[in-house]
Amino acid sequence: MQRTRQAVSVLVALVGLQDTTVAAHRPGTDGAAVSVRVGGALLYMHDAQTVASFNRVWQSVAHQARILPREADPRRAMPVRGMAEPAVMVEAADSPPASARMERPVGRASHLRVVLGRVVFDVRDLGAFHSTVTAFHRAEELAATAFLPTPGPSAREQAAAAAARVFASPARASTRPAAAAREAVAGAAASRRSRSAIERVV
Repeated sequence: MQRTRQAVSVLVALVGLQDTTVAAHRPGTDGAAVSVRVGGALLYMHDAQTVASFNRVWQSVAHQARILPREADPRRAMPVRGMAEPAVMVEAADSPPASARMERPVGRASHLRVVLGRVVFDVRDLGAFHSTVTAFHRAEELAATAFLPTPGPSAREQAAAAAARVFASPARASTRPAAAAREAVAGAAASRRSRSAIERVV
């Protein structure tokens, strides 16, 4: 039986000031994470690079966002009769694809689409943008201390690299006299062959 495949993407429409929460979880451990909650959308980010990548995308459209309307039509975020408001939790690591662009449909208000992996934020007004971009900026501030630093080379590895540099230089230098001697011998042989050829001609 063929396996069924599917891809679930989430569209989050943001209208007006958003209720946001930013938190660091298990800071200073291997399981550290930074989360951003925007209303019913909760994103857990598991490394500093992912947090920085998502924040850069929001910051990259800060100038364009100035043309967003001050207030959007609230009907875009109205509850649906007979259905509870859905919520979504997403975990992200290793810098998933992220992008943002301003949509300017003819005859309608501009809006901003920010794509973080499979989560699409449809930002409809200035209040929604400012409250959300502030949350992601705060997340990057928390990430600076939440995640363990990237380990550098150990003292033993540094000593081995230094020793390799020290002992490699004389070895390269010692080959120069030998190479020069070989060139001199080759030159002398060529000179003798040239003289012999001249003598035969004469």
